Amino acid sequence: MKTTRLLLVDNDQSVQHAYTQYFAKSEYQIVCARTLKAAKTVVAEERFDAMILDLSLPDGPSIEWIPELRISHPGMPIISITEIGDIPTAVKAIKYGAENFLAKPVAMNDLEIILKRCIEFEAVRKRDRIQQRLYNQVSPYFGKSVPTEKILELAKIATKSDTVVLLEGETGTGKGVLARWIHYNSERKSEPFVEVNCSILKGELLRSELFGHVRGAFTSAVKDREGLIELAHGGTLFLDEIGDMDPAAQAQMLKTIEEKSFRRVGDNTLLKSEFRLICATNRDLKAETKEFRRDLYYRINLFPIKLQPLRDRREEIPGLAEYFLRNSGYEHFPLHPDVSRLLADYPWPGNTREIKNMLERALLLAQGEVLTDRYFPDLSPAFEGEKSQKLDGLEDEHILQVLEKFNGNKSKTCEALGLSISSLYRRLAKIAASR
Repeated sequence: MKTTRLLLVDNDQSVQHAYTQYFAKSEYQIVCARTLKAAKTVVAEERFDAMILDLSLPDGPSIEWIPELRISHPGMPIISITEIGDIPTAVKAIKYGAENFLAKPVAMNDLEIILKRCIEFEAVRKRDRIQQRLYNQVSPYFGKSVPTEKILELAKIATKSDTVVLLEGETGTGKGVLARWIHYNSERKSEPFVEVNCSILKGELLRSELFGHVRGAFTSAVKDREGLIELAHGGTLFLDEIGDMDPAAQAQMLKTIEEKSFRRVGDNTLLKSEFRLICATNRDLKAETKEFRRDLYYRINLFPIKLQPLRDRREEIPGLAEYFLRNSGYEHFPLHPDVSRLLADYPWPGNTREIKNMLERALLLAQGEVLTDRYFPDLSPAFEGEKSQKLDGLEDEHILQVLEKFNGNKSKTCEALGLSISSLYRRLAKIAASR
């Protein structure tokens, strides 16, 4: 377990001893400094995850140091400690950049809760900053087809407001990529982008992940935990595959969207979070009157954007393949004509996700050699001469072939095709009904 390092700046030795004793039982490690000068020295030489800063030090006003720290250590949360009668100074510390403040005598339980919250929030911000740097380094590929140009026109409109966006389209069409593009091109780009896949988590686990919980809310709730809605404050909350969200979570989410407030599981305290919402689904939510709440559907369907499957924009396949290959370090262009033909003729039921996965496997097989058709065994010649069949039939056959290849293992089949497990079950049910 990673040790969390705290810098305690306080000139009272008894206070230092009390803090050290209290936090010794957890994963925290405390380093103490009694003066402002000593604190400046140690923070310049060592790394800390958070600072507890007494605003009354013998050798100067520590509050004036906070703006400096925000520049030199922007990711280090600062908890200010003040005398009970000096609240205006504490408020000033918050304006200068401190995350929170506590009045003496400090309740250790309150301090620990605040510390954990600040450190967790900073961890999310750090991940988001990394995501944004990676996003800026490698911009997503958008083709030049008419369907894609229309999608981008709508996406650009979406970046200029906080309207709820609903991204619709088959699995693997790039809904997550477009959601991030909207966020990083909006005014919220410097705030967190928080993603939740509603098809992976169900019931209590999903509600806990979204809304957080308090200790004792359910059997495994051994401590309080912030939810992702809290962490998305100021940024964007992306609910992927919202169509798989269970009814109880749907009802709670509807209330949160309408009132911009929520309660943690097992708690009565009303909390606020100001976030921008983007949802995505591979299902026809309007038609699913029993599985998905009508009122929630109309609440999230304010600005729908429908992404087209790859088979309807085949002119983008060569550019998309080159984009993925170049980002993987491949340099042998143009591609072999046989490979280009295979890529163009294949139906791609898993859309862009499937083509990315298949190209990655081909690179592994080629071991640095020029890509030829022999490194694409899944693009079977069995499809040659069958172009007169309907495209749906081709896709069905391919799904069954991949399922047989993995001896009926649905998880591996989903991974190979770039489909979610729920999508695979629906396709198999459709295939069974047609035979």
